[in-house]
Amino acid sequence: MSKLIKIGLTGGIASGKSTILGYLKEMNIKCIDADKFGHMVYQKGRPSYNKIIQEFGQDIINQNDQSIDRSKLGPIVFSDPLKMKQLTNIVWPEMKELILNEFKEIETTCPNDKIVVLEAAVLIEAGFNEMVDLIWVTQVPREVAIERLKTRNNLSEVDACKRIDSQLTNEEREKYANLVFKTNDDYEITKNKVQNEINNLLNNYNK
Repeated sequence: MSKLIKIGLTGGIASGKSTILGYLKEMNIKCIDADKFGHMVYQKGRPSYNKIIQEFGQDIINQNDQSIDRSKLGPIVFSDPLKMKQLTNIVWPEMKELILNEFKEIETTCPNDKIVVLEAAVLIEAGFNEMVDLIWVTQVPREVAIERLKTRNNLSEVDACKRIDSQLTNEEREKYANLVFKTNDDYEITKNKVQNEINNLLNNYNK
């Protein structure tokens, strides 16, 4: 193995992805946040910007700076699965292109980097899993995720359940996983598992 190893990190909301990312960064592993590209594609001048306005109308434009007001777009797409599908059909392909370019940039400018991690909540749904070599999935029991979400985002039980139920289930994600982290375990167990997996990949890199 001599190419850049690409790991996709995904998991449900409040499932401990940030915890895993923290351990990876401690080991100086380069991490990419797919959300960064999610924000970029909404910017004026990007191909998705015009397509979104064509699809959802002028009312979603912020009149001050002509940016897309995601607080206006959000209620439209979250209340209608068909509208959400229309939106993701626009933004996911452009995000994928930007992520591929980022991978190429790392390979060109950081030749000593052997591993890069792409963190994306929608890794599987968006087809980003096709761009990575390994898939790591974070998991907690549903009731734990609900409690974390209620506390972290100050949501009601009903709203927390809606957000979790709008995503893939643990079982659906697990079908794609090369490795599963149950982040409800002791922190040291999870940290050691991350360190061991990364060290194994690095040790086997040139074999």
